[in-house]
Amino acid sequence: MQTRHMFRTGVATLGAVIAVAGAQVASATAKTPRAKASAPVVKVTIKGRTTTLLKTTRIKAPHGWIIRDHVAPGKCSADSAQGALNVATHGHWRGSWYASYHEYYITSIMGLSETGKHYYWGIYVNGKVASKGACEIKLHPGERLLFKVTKA
Repeated sequence: MQTRHMFRTGVATLGAVIAVAGAQVASATAKTPRAKASAPVVKVTIKGRTTTLLKTTRIKAPHGWIIRDHVAPGKCSADSAQGALNVATHGHWRGSWYASYHEYYITSIMGLSETGKHYYWGIYVNGKVASKGACEIKLHPGERLLFKVTKA
């Protein structure tokens, strides 16, 4: 009789553990799709001094990190303006990583280099000059990004 009671108690405990573990897994799984569904869709345009390099294009920001020039994951989010540039140009941009600023200094986009004293690659968000670097600009749905050769 006591063996039967111990068996029932053990089965009940095991059932409770499975139920709690199942609820935790279901809870974690439910959070994952919502996070992935929130990737913003933005519009990106790229202009040189005299020509448009990329007409306005809608892109969906990816998840993850921009990893270039041995920059570790976790430094520049792919759902930033830098990530939008990376998607829009299919990775056809160059820049130098500055660890002290946690930013890439963009030197070339789609083969057009601007690193001189008089011009640089400016970033505009919804028609306004960005006050942050591309890695720091968190994207929001519907935003318009312009990467443009700008006079210093």
